[in-house]
Amino acid sequence: MISVQNRLQQLNGNKIFFLLIVCMFLVSSCKTKKQVTNNEGPRSSQNTTTKPGPKSKVDTIRWTEEVLANDASILNETPKEIKSLYKIALMIPFESNRYEPDQFLAMESAGNRFANYYNGVKLALEKLESEGANLSVTVIDSETGDFSSKLKSLENQDVIIGPYNRNQLKETAAFCRKNEIINVSPWQASSKIASDNPYHIQLRPNQTAYYDAMIEHALESHTPDQIFMIGRDTKTDKGRINYFQKTALTILNQKSPAKPLNEYFVNVDSLINDAITYDSIFVEDKTNVFLFPQWSSEDEGFLYSCLRKLAIEKGQNDFIVYGMPIMIDSDKISFDFFQNLDIHCTRAKWVDKSDPEVIDFRKFYFQKYEALPLDDALDGYDTMMFIGSNLVKNGKTFQYSLEEDRSDYLQTAFDIQKVILEMSAQLDNFNQIDYFENRKLDMVRFQKDRLIRD
Repeated sequence: MISVQNRLQQLNGNKIFFLLIVCMFLVSSCKTKKQVTNNEGPRSSQNTTTKPGPKSKVDTIRWTEEVLANDASILNETPKEIKSLYKIALMIPFESNRYEPDQFLAMESAGNRFANYYNGVKLALEKLESEGANLSVTVIDSETGDFSSKLKSLENQDVIIGPYNRNQLKETAAFCRKNEIINVSPWQASSKIASDNPYHIQLRPNQTAYYDAMIEHALESHTPDQIFMIGRDTKTDKGRINYFQKTALTILNQKSPAKPLNEYFVNVDSLINDAITYDSIFVEDKTNVFLFPQWSSEDEGFLYSCLRKLAIEKGQNDFIVYGMPIMIDSDKISFDFFQNLDIHCTRAKWVDKSDPEVIDFRKFYFQKYEALPLDDALDGYDTMMFIGSNLVKNGKTFQYSLEEDRSDYLQTAFDIQKVILEMSAQLDNFNQIDYFENRKLDMVRFQKDRLIRD
């Protein structure tokens, strides 16, 4: 049993929501420690700050045009550094200095999401303790006070999880490389955060991983002549489509410079008038496969208009549409589109609420906090279970063994791969690691009345 000296338990019967409880905890404290030990019974710990962070969604994906030289696996003989106690620092943007109760009560607020994440972490620590783990976890509000000073105080940590802020994460990655501390990034994905840094682990796949998953899935069952890349006549969309073409050439093992996939650049004006948008490009007697590489909130209007016109113009032709997570997250794109156009989306984190283990977790969470968990709670649980169990099993150099972990967690399995320095890869030397990246993605589609893994 994990014991934390705070005010959570004092308001256990309050019906107002566990988030308000966490808020009071945050205001009354500024640093939290949790002791996870092999011995039975509670362990004392000190309070910590907690609170909401940025307004953007936790699962925000960062775009990169760079081609990653990952998927290179080598036999690493780094010795295990097993310890009797491991220290983990968890940096979350609670922003306790800007506490507002309404931030926690809003279901999709950053405060609510990070509070869910934090509570998922706590449940994982209880589970790890029951399995004999010996961890000391310090929780830090990354958005309150001087960040650099807080970071310098963590030189004796074995692992630092976070922070969320991109600039803070870059500083943390450099700090961890210098001090040989594992830095885990559970929220940000970018090839520009860390360089030549074997201590940096990125749990969110890079943008190119999403594109790779889309084109690989499409080519498994369809020929290149059936596949259309859809975009605007802009430098950004042309760059995205060009990446798909290069990836398709690699998958098809073609050395020809010819582009294997069809490209179609939408006349944006046709999306808002009565003109035909797709100009009869459909392939008859075959399934038409449309790939949309657009991913950001700025692309949402374009994607909605494209799908709306496609549903109108498709007639009796068969369709499969591939898209990024924005299609699921969008308030504009209804599930009618998913059903009519057979939309497939790539997702880094997918919660199957019919899974018995997920059902059990949600029940336990509700009993403990008197609120249903957001997906962020499962994310926090999975992250701490993944990092904590591998740290205990393989010691301080556990990052080199993560690719062996094929366990199923509540949301997904992890597929951690080494990203090799581009110059090193060109020299056929796969020993120089840029960083570690999770490449696990799920393909999700609509079936009957719900989304399922394909």
